[in-house]
Order: sequence, then structure tokens, then C-alpha cells
Amino acid sequence: MHFYDLKYLIMVLISIDVVMVITCVLLMRKIRLMPKTEIFQRGVKIYESLLSDADKVVREFHKDVRVKQDLIRQLNTQLDKRIAGLNIIIQRADVLLGYEAASGTETGNRSGSALSRRKEIFDLTKKGCKAEEIANRLLIPKGEVKLLIDLNKKRKSA
Repeated sequence: MHFYDLKYLIMVLISIDVVMVITCVLLMRKIRLMPKTEIFQRGVKIYESLLSDADKVVREFHKDVRVKQDLIRQLNTQLDKRIAGLNIIIQRADVLLGYEAASGTETGNRSGSALSRRKEIFDLTKKGCKAEEIANRLLIPKGEVKLLIDLNKKRKSA
């Protein structure tokens, strides 16, 4: 590389630096001479657009939260109804089991039929029939069959 080329490069770099300094000075002077309200208004416009966008997002989020809350309320209502139904079935089963255990024998048509039905369910369970099959054979609800089988298992394990 020649000495002449190096001088040329240094001159180009110095001229670029001078142009950059002059540009910065001019920009600073323009900003200083600009009315303060104009700068403030530009900043306000930028922040207003940001705030309006954020407000839209918050409204959408709030709607989504309301929808989720309504769904949770509906689910809670449905679960409460199901729990109440299950409690009624459990109370009925407890009453039947308590009545049959207290009487020890078949003392009436209802308790006799319940006792014979219960024996049939247990016999079919011992033969390996599933709850759905037993319910179809005896024409009783599958839930009742499952409940009696589960209660019998619990009674035997206790």
C-alpha cells in the first residue's frame, strides 16, 4: 500500500467525521428551536395509540375472563346437582342395607324383592358377569348395580 493511499483514506475518514458532527449539531439545534408543545404533542400521540391498544387488549381479556367465570359457574351447578343425586342414592342404599341388616329376614315384599335382587346381583357377579350385563338381565339401572357391588366389597373388607 502506498503512502498516498493512506493519506487519502485518512482524509476521507476525517471528512466523514466532520459531516457527522455537523449533522448532529444541526439536529440538536433544530430540536432546541422546535416548540416544546409540538414535541410534547408527538409524544402524547404515540402514548395515546399505545394506551388505546392496551385498552383493547384489556377489554378482550376481561371478556374472556367473564366467559370462563360463567363456564365455571355452570360446571359448579351441574356438579352440585350430580352430588345431590349421588347423595340421595347413597342414602337410599344405606337405608336399604340398614333395614335388611336389622330385619335379618324377608319381612315384606319390598325388602324381600330388594334382598332377592341383591342376591341375584351378587350371584351374577360371582359368575363373572359385568355390571352392565347384570343391569340388562335384571332390568335395573347400571349405577344401582355398581353401587350394590361396591357396597358389598366395602362391607366384606370392613
